This record gives sequence, structure tokens and C-alpha cells, in this order.
Amino acid sequence: MKNRKRQICKPLKQEKGVALVVSLVLLIAMTILGVATLSGTRLNEKRTSNAQQKAIAFEVAESAIASVWDVGYLNVALTSDATDSGDDPAAIVSPDEDTELTNAFDQLTDGKGVNIDGELSVQYCGETAPVASDLSADLSATQLVFLLVDVNSQVQVANTSTRSDHVQRGAVTSVKTNRTGNCPAP
Repeated sequence: MKNRKRQICKPLKQEKGVALVVSLVLLIAMTILGVATLSGTRLNEKRTSNAQQKAIAFEVAESAIASVWDVGYLNVALTSDATDSGDDPAAIVSPDEDTELTNAFDQLTDGKGVNIDGELSVQYCGETAPVASDLSADLSATQLVFLLVDVNSQVQVANTSTRSDHVQRGAVTSVKTNRTGNCPAP
């Protein structure tokens, strides 16, 4: 009987180090899996933040254009430069009081949040005949035309590389002036 006990106990003494090695391998595998999960979570959080900033910049650019998209405002902006010779005028940067890009669109609370910087300009693009114009009209009479206008809004989320640049082209009815514009082709 004593021989039997020795044979049973002998294999147990040989397996003592195996449990420690298996435990260490499992611990290392679980650590690698945990680090990979945290890294993936951090990447998803950064991706979500970038998407949110992009959406904010897009909406602010569109809102800035809407804030000045008024026939009266555009007429004043197009005729406000007294030194303008008429042809190929430069873009007119709208003052911040009109667009309020630097303050009104900021999303800050106690100094934290999204700080928006931006600029809005109005560009005269030329004249075109109204769509329903009569080709046999009396040319001696005052003619009405559409003044083509580009309103360009450039927005940047401060301290990031997130930018949004939007251009909206429209027409304002005015008296024919035969001025040429200075806009890129749409």
C-alpha cells in the first residue's frame, strides 16, 4: 500500500510549476485584450469628437450665410465701396457686427466648449438677364437684371484643424449697370 501512495503523489509534485505558468499566460493575454479595448475606445471617442466639430463648423458656416442673406443687406454690401471702379471688384468682408461670427456662434460655458472663428465675404459676380425677360424689350428704357452674388463663409473651430468653407450664389434684382464680376465659375 505504501508503494501505491508514492506513485499517486509522485505525479503531483511534477505538476506544481505548470499552474503558475498557465496563470501567467492567461494574465498576460487578459492584459493585452484590456489594453486593446481601451485603445479602441479612445480612437472611437476621438472620431466622435471630430465628427461633432465638423458638424458644428458646417452649421455655423450655413448660419452665417443666412444671417446676411437679405436683399437690402446685399445691395448695400455691393455698393458700399466708394473707390470701386465698377468692374471686377474685390470681395467685401462683412463686419463682425453683421455676422457675429466671433461671439454669437461660440458654444462656451465657463470658458469650456467650442470656440468659433470665422469670416464672411460678399462677392459681386456680374449681371444676368432675368429668366422671364423679353428679348424684344425696349432698350431705351431702364432694364432690370439679376446681380449675381457669392456669399462666402469660412469658419474654423479654434485650436483645431476643423474648417468649413461654404459659398452660396444668389441673385439680387437691380438696374442694369454693365459691370463685370470677379467670381470663379460655379
